[in-house]
Amino acid sequence: MKTKITSLLALVALLYSCTPKETQSTETPEEVAESIAEATEEVTTGAVCVWDQVSVRQNPGPKEKYLTALSVGESLMYLGVDSLSGKRTYAKVQLNDETVGWTLKDFLVMEAKPAVVVRDASIYSRPDLLTKKDLSFAAMDIVASIETEGDWMQVRGKRSDGKWMDEGWIKADNISFNDIDIATAKFAKGALSLEGKEEKMAALQEIIENTDLESSSFMSSLVVQLTELAEQEAPIESDTTVVEEGE
Repeated sequence: MKTKITSLLALVALLYSCTPKETQSTETPEEVAESIAEATEEVTTGAVCVWDQVSVRQNPGPKEKYLTALSVGESLMYLGVDSLSGKRTYAKVQLNDETVGWTLKDFLVMEAKPAVVVRDASIYSRPDLLTKKDLSFAAMDIVASIETEGDWMQVRGKRSDGKWMDEGWIKADNISFNDIDIATAKFAKGALSLEGKEEKMAALQEIIENTDLESSSFMSSLVVQLTELAEQEAPIESDTTVVEEGE
């Protein structure tokens, strides 16, 4: 930063000396240089990723070097710089481990907090019961919380049965900001989406036995679902003997 200020001072001093006295600013060259430096610095803001496995690349573009992937519900810093590649806008971001790269801006919500829906919640167009939509978020949907107004909260995220992201207002008591709840929801939704019974049970068992997640508010319902799966009766095979003609 010191080097930048020194260079700016030299430039400002040169321009200042060439400016007619009647049009010169009352600011000193040092103050002008500081103002320029502050204006050109990257403006950072918190952001939340609302899609899973979004690539982070070394430079903006789908073919640039892959660095890592963002998780749904992950917090990061938006560095205030965008770049257009093809028809997609990439945002320059910094992750919690200080990795800096570029990711698709469509999947980020700026100035938001990660949250998870704890029970089915109707979506409203505005914080007013009269504006109910025919849509709802389901328990364990991970969203970004944008704004709070009274007992309402504006959120954005992908619904369990949605194809893209939805935005609207829901009642604030349907939301948890607990990072353990958010992590549990992500892993549980993945486990419950598995088709094979044994595979699904193994995935749920792994979550339940993870001591890092044991305080989640979702844990009791996961135990119930695992128990129900275990108690499901296997198909009964027919013991009817087929008799061939002539026997």
